[in-house]
Amino acid sequence: MRFPNNRAYHVIYDESLMDAVKYASENSWTSIVPDIGVPAFSPERISSEERAQLRTMSRNLSISWGFHAAGDNVSLFSTYPPIRSGIIQYFKQTINLAREISTGPTNVVIHAGAPPTFRKARGQAGNFGELQYQTYAQVFRENLTELIEHAFPHIKIAIENTGWTPLIRDVVRQLLPKGLKICLDIPKLYGPGFKLLEDDWKFIQEHKGFIEVVHIHDIDPKLGSHQVVGEGVVDFERYLRFLSELKTKPQYVFEVRPREAANESLANIGRLLEILKLDL
Repeated sequence: MRFPNNRAYHVIYDESLMDAVKYASENSWTSIVPDIGVPAFSPERISSEERAQLRTMSRNLSISWGFHAAGDNVSLFSTYPPIRSGIIQYFKQTINLAREISTGPTNVVIHAGAPPTFRKARGQAGNFGELQYQTYAQVFRENLTELIEHAFPHIKIAIENTGWTPLIRDVVRQLLPKGLKICLDIPKLYGPGFKLLEDDWKFIQEHKGFIEVVHIHDIDPKLGSHQVVGEGVVDFERYLRFLSELKTKPQYVFEVRPREAANESLANIGRLLEILKLDL
């Protein structure tokens, strides 16, 4: 069966990272991507000894790594000095964890977060974002740049297309030449009512050479996203054809939980790749 060359599942419900490495090696995975939003996977809870053991184990079993930084309750738009500093330091701890565990170059996927919004009375939308555009663009750019520089050269920072706005796209465009990468989450190309976010899709197509990571899962209109591939409404053919043309092969992360459901999704993508005669 045709599988993506670099394929990982999203580690959320596993008992431990060692258990995840072992499971991946016994199934059809080439890598794993733990989510640092899981408390047990938080950097301060993983000792130097455990990091060394994970590094050795993954090398012996030929399992590579990717990492998903915490995405909840953090924002790269925070302007409050102590909170901003804390968020950046925590992301740096995540990058250090990735550097110490992975036996080769790897990636850390991040979410941008969002600046605050303030509506006006009597139903007016408010233009706070427009008035403070330069302030938040500068904060976002500075924070991203600090992470990119801290990660270089072993770790690549990939920003996921979630909650993108013109401001986010503008800053991302500026930083792609400076080392920033893109994480394409296919279902997140759709907004409410399963409407394609045309600006995001156009941006990604124009910058396809910077795609480092691809998230795969399906959307059920009643259940939401992160469903088993083939059980939802996403037309994967158009995206698989697009991705098959990339010169550099990204890491494909199946964000379907638990891991048994990720296995089903991988098998379904494999069958589709066979039918389409595509290689990823």
